[in-house]
Amino acid sequence: MSAPTIYDIAARAGVGIATVSRVINGSRRVSDKTRGAVQQAMDELGFRPNHAARRLAAGAPHRSRVVALMPFFTTAFYFSVCKAISKVLSEADTDFVLLDVHDQKDADRQLDRLIAERSCEGVILCSMDLTEERHDQFSTLKIPVVALDCNSKFVPHVRVDNEEGGRLLSQTLSTHGSQHQALILGTRGALVFREREAGFRQVAPPSFRVFETENVDVASGARIAEEILESFPEVDGVACVGDPLAIGATKTLREHGRRVPQDVQVMGFDDQPLMAALGLTTIRQPMEELGTWAADTIVRLISTPNGGPPQDLILPLEVIERDTTGRLG
Repeated sequence: MSAPTIYDIAARAGVGIATVSRVINGSRRVSDKTRGAVQQAMDELGFRPNHAARRLAAGAPHRSRVVALMPFFTTAFYFSVCKAISKVLSEADTDFVLLDVHDQKDADRQLDRLIAERSCEGVILCSMDLTEERHDQFSTLKIPVVALDCNSKFVPHVRVDNEEGGRLLSQTLSTHGSQHQALILGTRGALVFREREAGFRQVAPPSFRVFETENVDVASGARIAEEILESFPEVDGVACVGDPLAIGATKTLREHGRRVPQDVQVMGFDDQPLMAALGLTTIRQPMEELGTWAADTIVRLISTPNGGPPQDLILPLEVIERDTTGRLG
């Protein structure tokens, strides 16, 4: 039996081929009732848009392609996640395209392009979610989407409990005696940082302070530590939402004669490479496991689209104590 065409779908759904084309293309100019009828006809006839075939006709390799959207790709967290994704996709003979997005507007622009060009068979979202409307667009196009480092409402996802991570930051400092804690926070534009802040606030001692910075790098940590010492000189514990911030903060504290950890304890987040060599106490994220789950899942959804939705997964965090925490005094 030959593969169904848009003419077959139009006849089954009782609509014109232009309407079928709009539904396949994810157009918003179709009523929900009509879209549902066309999708039902597509499912009954076993029709699935062949994006790879379109690229093949244009002379591109005959392999599936997965696109990952990542913000702040310069941070080591995303590098570690990306490395795991790349390994799994390579073993599955699947091309991997990485898009570094800077904000939601940039992400929307990239998603619009992916939809318009049909340039991939799967999408991995890193630390971001889809709107319900976007989810419907990708569902119509039969392009699976998964998310990592995000508690997504609409797509399968893998994550850690970032609120628990924020609680662990403060609780570890408190265990060793810190009563005047500062949290160095990345931009509140990132959901994961807002969640860590919420967890920190839940358990921190009453005199805590929060300092926000746009970038999560060593220079920003050093600069914010200067602000902390000036405006919050009684500080005896500094928690950071990323390891580079903690490295910069530790450097500044020591330059100002504060002993770490005897005078001020410092904690990071992620346990990025080299943190053991630097002796930084941190919260370990299972970065490789996050990337592996996302890649394994998107490969399975591409190869077996009717295999049923995967289960969402929450991976554990672990406190790794080293030289920058310990009993004060």
